[in-house]
Amino acid sequence: MPAAKRTHKNKENIAFISVDPTVRKKRRTFAQNPPISVPPEVNQRRILLQTQQDAAAREATERAQEEEEVRKALLAAEMVEQAWKRAQEVGFSSMHSFVLALFNTNDPARSSQVSRMIANHGNEIMDAIHRRNHNVANDWAISTTRQLILAERALLVKRFQPEIDSSIVDILDRFSLKRVLEDTKNLAPTLHSVLHQVGAGSSVDTVNVKGYKNRDLILATTVCMLIKSCNQKATEFHTTTAMYFLACGASRSLFDVLNHAGLTLSYTQAVHKLKQMGEERLKEMLSLVRSKAFMIIWDNLNIAFKVSEQRADSKSHFDNGTTATIVPLFGVEFGSLPLELLPRRNHRLPLLEWTSQDLLPTFEEAQRVERQHIWHIKDILYDAFPALRSRFKDTISPVPSVQQIPLHQTEQFPLPAMHIDKSSLDGTLEVLEHILRKTLKLTEDEIKSHGIIICAGDQLSKSLLDKVSAARRDDSDLTDNVGRYTKGQDGIFHMKMAGDRMVTNEHWGKPNSKSPWSLWKVNTMLGRKAMVAGWKAKSLPPFRPSWELILMLTLPANILDGFRIHCPTATLEQWVLTVQTADDVHEIARKVYADLCSPRRVEQLRRLPDSKRDVPLENICLFNRDALFLRQLKYAVKRGDVGDVLDVARYWMLMFRGTGKMPKYADALFHLLVDLKSMDEKLRNAWLVNWLANLSGKSNAFKEMDLLQEHQNFWAKIIYCAKGSNRSWE
Repeated sequence: MPAAKRTHKNKENIAFISVDPTVRKKRRTFAQNPPISVPPEVNQRRILLQTQQDAAAREATERAQEEEEVRKALLAAEMVEQAWKRAQEVGFSSMHSFVLALFNTNDPARSSQVSRMIANHGNEIMDAIHRRNHNVANDWAISTTRQLILAERALLVKRFQPEIDSSIVDILDRFSLKRVLEDTKNLAPTLHSVLHQVGAGSSVDTVNVKGYKNRDLILATTVCMLIKSCNQKATEFHTTTAMYFLACGASRSLFDVLNHAGLTLSYTQAVHKLKQMGEERLKEMLSLVRSKAFMIIWDNLNIAFKVSEQRADSKSHFDNGTTATIVPLFGVEFGSLPLELLPRRNHRLPLLEWTSQDLLPTFEEAQRVERQHIWHIKDILYDAFPALRSRFKDTISPVPSVQQIPLHQTEQFPLPAMHIDKSSLDGTLEVLEHILRKTLKLTEDEIKSHGIIICAGDQLSKSLLDKVSAARRDDSDLTDNVGRYTKGQDGIFHMKMAGDRMVTNEHWGKPNSKSPWSLWKVNTMLGRKAMVAGWKAKSLPPFRPSWELILMLTLPANILDGFRIHCPTATLEQWVLTVQTADDVHEIARKVYADLCSPRRVEQLRRLPDSKRDVPLENICLFNRDALFLRQLKYAVKRGDVGDVLDVARYWMLMFRGTGKMPKYADALFHLLVDLKSMDEKLRNAWLVNWLANLSGKSNAFKEMDLLQEHQNFWAKIIYCAKGSNRSWE
């Protein structure tokens, strides 16, 4: 075969050429073996073949596993057979005797092995028994569970049964469904687990999911109902629900249904428990008034009783009664207010020692009021822009304080309601006699030991108390001479309502007039419900709607508009975003006060010629000033600053007199301010620090004493319904 012809020339005589190693030539690839396309049919056959091979491999593996299991089963059967033959050879006649001997063995080593086997494989053994004969396993499980639940039930019955000498008040104080649930988990875990599984409904935990009922509360309620069915004395839960249903005005028929369902006591038992609780509280009050200084608040309670089918002895009528509350004095020791602190009364009319300086606010009071108003102007801005308050929270000055009551929690003890009309002199005397003699059973010596009793209420109650004191001033019997041991206290809530009425009527304007500043115009433009107001109106303006109209709508709008006028930017929102410090806010607030809230500004405007006067601006300035007094009183009450309340009372005394329509309240405030000035210092301090109540003991949670009594009347008339089977003055 001839040799292949050389395709290249012989270049051995050519000189070597140096190549730069840093310059790499690009590798070139040549398609020497181009890819071969495979038809789809071939791919499908390959996939099918691979699938068949995998299936065959799995079948072989499964067949091998089955053969291994069969081999193990045969081996195990052979081992069991050999073991059983060996057991028979040693004397066991049956498997039962062998297993029983195994579980009851006394050999320590063998017993330990059995215990470890049960601990590690007990569930497997029980499952095997259940698979072999589920009836026997179920019967055993039910019997065992029954024994566990019976033992746990005894513990729960003992836990939830009140003690023999336990009071209703203690039962209500300590009752908690959360505590019931925790006690059930600790004392009856089996019962808790069973009930929890029954009420779960699904594997998803929906206890805290919105839209689902709290199943823990349902479980706790069910436990209480079941325990009551076992022991009629386990009535903590049912006593609590009975008091609640009585408070809601539930009828006797509803009590019967709920009692048969196991949810509450019967109506007779509920009334008995209620009277028992009243007796317990009365005993506590009898002990309290003989060991602590206290005050009394009372107010009238008027209830309309309507009878659909009237008879001679059952007609529609209007009952007038009185409710009262005892409040222990804060910061006053028992007997520290002797009767000698009250000057003896020798005249029918009260004699007040006053001078011309008592008629007008002092310079210090005027300065305090101005600082208060500027602070409230800034607070309105911060309320409208919370982000601004957050930005300056460390530099915003707190509200100025004058005389603040120390933070404490006020206790209250409502007295039994009295079917007595207190709106007369005889009625007031009867109320005092009923409270002190019949209810509290105080003797003359006990009243002397206690000392002065502060009596709070509305303006009518204090006026009647003053008249009764004047009428009985010469009686030798201490209990009849009311003025020797009682001291009246004005109600701030009724003073607040009088101030709201004054501002509303003064700035209401004429309906259908074009005046842009009147409250009627604002109320109409906002589309609020129409109300009757003005000095010529035949009825008083409603308190809550007028209060909201003044403090929540009109005053904030005027103040924010004042900030818009005096801020250096085009819009108020832009200035709020760019203001740098709280001092800048304070400067603008001072301008707003000087131009839109100051009576000095109104006097300057009124000196202008009639052609240049701006009457709407004058009225807006006066309204802002009056509304700021309302806001000042509102916040002073909340934080418990009685000194700030007295500053407002000083101005309102003049404003009430200036309207010419409220002379009684003007006289009452004048009497209050002058009386406090001449009062003994110890009595004045006790009078002032107990002028407001704080039932929660938290800051900014004070409220008026007369409002506390009004709330008692509200619960009695609205929540307790005062109708049906619950209608009683007892």
